[in-house]
Amino acid sequence: MQLLDVLTDDLAALNTATVIILNGGYEFLLLKNLRETHVLERLRILALAGKPIYGISAGAILLGPDLDLYAYLYPEDNTEQLASTTAINATTIRIYPHYDVHCEVKPQLPQLITDWEHKTGVTVKRLTNNQGLLVHGSQIKMIDSDS
Repeated sequence: MQLLDVLTDDLAALNTATVIILNGGYEFLLLKNLRETHVLERLRILALAGKPIYGISAGAILLGPDLDLYAYLYPEDNTEQLASTTAINATTIRIYPHYDVHCEVKPQLPQLITDWEHKTGVTVKRLTNNQGLLVHGSQIKMIDSDS
């Protein structure tokens, strides 16, 4: 297994990678770094060509179209001052990972997400810490470690 740091390593390794894993962390900073290193569009092209990409938390969020939901919910987190929140856009699915844990910390979260969905006409897939999505083309499968 080869690890790649988009800030310091040769990005040609992306083309020959069997699988790409996008770590979690801070979604606005991750988006900024992928843009600055010109990896954002390359990841989109690779994903749409069928390269398996596994996103963890913020990495999974960035596989979707944008960070608009997060800019709405947590505007204070956009310390990178990103004017555009367009992400990899490998899928139209917008997710909210760690939903169960975040609802405990922020009880108004369910209503805030519902309000955003009504305002935008977009659906958010809420995922607990035991869930994930497997997206292959137009096929979407919920993965649940409890089942």
